Amino acid sequence: MKKVWAILLSSLMVLTLTACGNSGSGTPAPTQGTEGGSSTPCTAEGEITLDSINEYLNQSADMGEGSMANVVAVVPISHINGPREESDFYAFVNFKYKARNYIKYQITYLSCTCRSADVNYWMTAYVELTLPESKKLDDAQVRFLSFDRDSADKYTAGFWGDSNPTPAGATYDMFKAEYIPYFIDKDYAYIKTLSTVDDIAAEDYTAGEGREGLTLDTFTGSSVSSNNIIRMLNALMEYHGTDEYFSAE
Repeated sequence: MKKVWAILLSSLMVLTLTACGNSGSGTPAPTQGTEGGSSTPCTAEGEITLDSINEYLNQSADMGEGSMANVVAVVPISHINGPREESDFYAFVNFKYKARNYIKYQITYLSCTCRSADVNYWMTAYVELTLPESKKLDDAQVRFLSFDRDSADKYTAGFWGDSNPTPAGATYDMFKAEYIPYFIDKDYAYIKTLSTVDDIAAEDYTAGEGREGLTLDTFTGSSVSSNNIIRMLNALMEYHGTDEYFSAE
């Protein structure tokens, strides 16, 4: 997956240099909004943006809205490593499907960067985000979150690419049983207040049936995985807000 997206983005950059940046004589390459506009990821002004890239990805091939394949997108994500250094990365939404009152997503992102390059695998989350009656993004909730099976427990829709266990000893099963369920039913109004695990109040984390004995200290030393789950949810929620359902907001 990582190699495929790297090749794709490299190809887009070549197209940008040869088409978007064409300021010489001759017939300019078609741009978005013109006849044959899906030939390049350029805007009508000859620029390249994430919006124009995403439009290009869903119009230049047999994928996207109304096709056999689902909508895809490149989305910005603010990555954080163990020493709390932040980096601007991209995540890849490789699946989007709108149900009656929620949207299903797969999102692939890089979490752990401390391993050697030959095992620097990415994470793929399967996420369901609600479409609230208010049509306000702040009211959108995490309906389901998984790094393995989908909500029907029929297909494997996610992949845990981080270390299992982490160097600190936290296993994926521990994340699955204790940490990931915390985000279910949380709305964007709350999630966007979180940057790292430190922003989660202990009394909130232990609220709910069966959570009384849990503690965030379990994941001390495994902050890369836990913190970047938060970063992923924020990035996906922002992309969720671009759906036409929220256009009246």
